[in-house]
Amino acid sequence: MRISLNWIKTLIPGFKVESYEELFKDMVGIGLDIESIENEREKYENFVIGEVLETEKHPNADKLTLCKVNIGESVLNIVCGAQNVAAGQKVCVAKIGARIPNGGFEIKKSKIRGELSEGMICAEDELGLSEDHSGIMVLNPDAKAGQEFSNYIGADDYFIEIGVTPNRGDLFSQTGMAREIAGIYGLKVRQPEINISESSEYSKDFIDITIENTNYCKRFTGRIIKDVTVKESPEWLKKSLKAVGLRPINNIVDITNYVMMETGQPLHAFDYDRVKGRKIIVRTANEGDKFTTLDSKERILNANSLMVCDGDGPSGIAGIMGGEFSEISGKTKNVLIEVAYFDPVCVRKNSKRLGLQTDASQRFERGVDIANIPYVSDRASSLIQELAGGKVLKGIVDVYPHKFEKLTVGMRSEWAEKVIGIRISKEKIISLLESIEINFSGEKDGYLHFDIPEYRREDIQREIDLIEEIARLYGYSNIENDYSFKLDVSGHIDYQDKYINYINSSREYFIGRGFNEIISYSQQDDKKISQFNVKPVLIKNPNSVLMNSMRVNLMYGMVMTVLGNINEMGKDVSLRLFEIGKVFADTGSSFSEESHLCFSVYGKRDTKSYDIKESNFDFLDIKGELGMYLAKLNIENYELIYYNAEGGNGYFDIKSKNSVIGNIWIVNRKVFSDFDVDYEVYVVELILDSVYKLLSGGSKFSEISKFPPAKRDIAILSDKKVTFFELNNVIRESGGSRLKSVNLFDIYSDEKLGNEMKSMTFSLEFGSDEKTLTDDEVNGMIQKIIKNLNKKLGVTLRAN
Repeated sequence: MRISLNWIKTLIPGFKVESYEELFKDMVGIGLDIESIENEREKYENFVIGEVLETEKHPNADKLTLCKVNIGESVLNIVCGAQNVAAGQKVCVAKIGARIPNGGFEIKKSKIRGELSEGMICAEDELGLSEDHSGIMVLNPDAKAGQEFSNYIGADDYFIEIGVTPNRGDLFSQTGMAREIAGIYGLKVRQPEINISESSEYSKDFIDITIENTNYCKRFTGRIIKDVTVKESPEWLKKSLKAVGLRPINNIVDITNYVMMETGQPLHAFDYDRVKGRKIIVRTANEGDKFTTLDSKERILNANSLMVCDGDGPSGIAGIMGGEFSEISGKTKNVLIEVAYFDPVCVRKNSKRLGLQTDASQRFERGVDIANIPYVSDRASSLIQELAGGKVLKGIVDVYPHKFEKLTVGMRSEWAEKVIGIRISKEKIISLLESIEINFSGEKDGYLHFDIPEYRREDIQREIDLIEEIARLYGYSNIENDYSFKLDVSGHIDYQDKYINYINSSREYFIGRGFNEIISYSQQDDKKISQFNVKPVLIKNPNSVLMNSMRVNLMYGMVMTVLGNINEMGKDVSLRLFEIGKVFADTGSSFSEESHLCFSVYGKRDTKSYDIKESNFDFLDIKGELGMYLAKLNIENYELIYYNAEGGNGYFDIKSKNSVIGNIWIVNRKVFSDFDVDYEVYVVELILDSVYKLLSGGSKFSEISKFPPAKRDIAILSDKKVTFFELNNVIRESGGSRLKSVNLFDIYSDEKLGNEMKSMTFSLEFGSDEKTLTDDEVNGMIQKIIKNLNKKLGVTLRAN
């Protein structure tokens, strides 16, 4: 937002600047983000009034003129290219060292086609005063040669560019900025007085206003002004608009822009005679409607595009831009002034979708002052009557179907002290807030209650918002740091150092194993993750409909990352990925949050050698990675329980000490039918908090037996429905403490065995820490194992 200090001064009676540096410092102190400061006088340094004494044709160039120019202290030789230069004229001269505002180049003594030139006679566009480059700028004859040009044009302003945050729509106006500055010095803003001479005719007899969509349009006013004269604006109005970066057009349009910049309320002037049916209807467009805006571009609308229409159809996109068929022209005689309140969310969505951001949309989408609309209409009407003549019809047609209720917010003074870190009295709090027109309405139940002005409705709605205002008005630089503190070393505080080290060592482990760490989005589509049977935490204001809930696991993000890599690098890519992050769930009464570890392998094995055949990762790879990780943590007793999930995803529960600590997912090709993926994705997801609870706190070592082990192989026949885990459990229970290891090294099935049967061969290792086992002892344990397998699972010993 660009402000003019001269404009600000007109809005604050009694405001005088003793030191501009102190003013700018104070503005920063209350939280105003000053991005740049431009001193208008400095812009015209080394520019003076000159009098052209004589001219003659350049001897070496037909289109150049040699001029002798009196600048008071001396007479300069200047080569000029303008055709309108003549003796006796008063002109603006850029002396040597001057920097041209529109162009940025510095004037130097030089020779032009062999003739000396000691300055430059300037045109209006070169001075940044207009776009006119038809010739040099000819000044009034009474201008005094040698006078500083900045003094001649009254260039004594400061232009300040201030960054405005989305919550401070009130600062998108000179009045809003004046209110902040006035508060610094204990002054009050005074709005310009309204002087209107109304005719005997009523506006309501000439225009009918209907709001069909009251959710998107909260208030709409109209006023008729007849017999206006559209012409060039006076110099003071043009200068005010240029000061804030706007281009003057004509007096009617300039007045609407001036009032918008002054009050922060956008308004629009229609050529009343082009408003069909003498009616205004505010409604949404139809899907696919087309509309041509003032910039002569055709826009495609949708069902949520709010439009201002007349009897024949749309005349403007509400809150954004008017249409080219109802704009003010030199032929306009009668004007309809529209001042309205459009819903900020509606305007923002429509502006973004159309790719059309204007000064009006910037203000509407941050919220305008709905209570100030009648004043804005009167202010514009008063200026039009003053500068364009005409008759202002009596009254405003004001459609305001659902009036806003007064907003009051309470706050506790002791809580403000605690949050800000200062001691501050109730009287001081009230004084600070009332300095920016947030008025105290009373105290009840320990709360100070304040009436929130309509121009701060979107910004101040909670106690903490008021406290923030107090802090910035008190002055952040005035809040002293208190470095005194006491350290209590008598008690123990758990800073979770061990848990953090556990997380970091897990990360380092997987990096050492050749895995790449990923970071996936914590926000996901609730429809995509509904298959996991966990109620997600829904987000009330999501960035996108595809990111409307918090993730319930890391597996989904892992698989999406795998797919992304496949799409970028091809399906034969070799991937080893891991992620550590938070997952969330809605438990009904509250929300849960857990730390998980997820790792995955996909595609071709990354070990390559001339004597190793190329192959793909399979279940044993991911199972092996899991086993190695848990072994590193000294977690040896765990089991895998298989489930066949719907949709082609098979998964295992990983259990230890009767508690599920994670899952292994085998994501089937069926899930990736749209992605042309040939291989399965294997994913392990562990609940880190649960795994951490299993840690013993240190490494424990078992002494290696001094006695040799005894190994036996057994081949069995079992039904295909019998799982390895069932067989493994029976074998281990039957073998007892002397059975040290069980390894499955062969699975076989064919027609001879039968369609329902399979052959499995196990290698068993027995041992004792006390002695060498005899053959009889080992054979006895083998017989017990075979007997229990037959009894419990119907398994028989396979004949050779």
